[in-house]
Amino acid sequence: MTDNYLQIMLESLEKKLEVLDEVYEINKRQLEASTKKPFDVEAYDAIMDEKGRLIDELNRLDDGFTSTYELVREEVQKNPEQYKEKVLHMQDLVREAVDKGVSIEAQEKRNKASMEVALSTKRKEVRERKVSADAASKYYTAVSRLNNVDPQLMDSKK
Repeated sequence: MTDNYLQIMLESLEKKLEVLDEVYEINKRQLEASTKKPFDVEAYDAIMDEKGRLIDELNRLDDGFTSTYELVREEVQKNPEQYKEKVLHMQDLVREAVDKGVSIEAQEKRNKASMEVALSTKRKEVRERKVSADAASKYYTAVSRLNNVDPQLMDSKK
């Protein structure tokens, strides 16, 4: 029975590595989307939705791994030699997952910086448009006042 649970844990770790690889690839797409001119909000949102789905799956895998470990922990601690090979393999997979996690974290920092630049650029564009619109509005208001002749200047003796 414990062997089955350990096998499930191994498969969970392997699936986690696959999902981490997918997150890594999505982070690359996220960086491309945030640096693309003009910035495509819909494409960026789609990428973020997909990434959110993968993060939910990672959380589900972590929860399943933890609950399965609780079922076999005592048995594995009592008989470490019997399960040594699988435990060592799991430790290797966990190290690999941690390495990928660190790599993804570095990507996240780059993506955050890139997104901050994109947002700053977008804010600047909006500010410039607002200033231009205000200037145009003031110009048209001034021009429309020039064409109006005040009534006190009109000759009322007709």
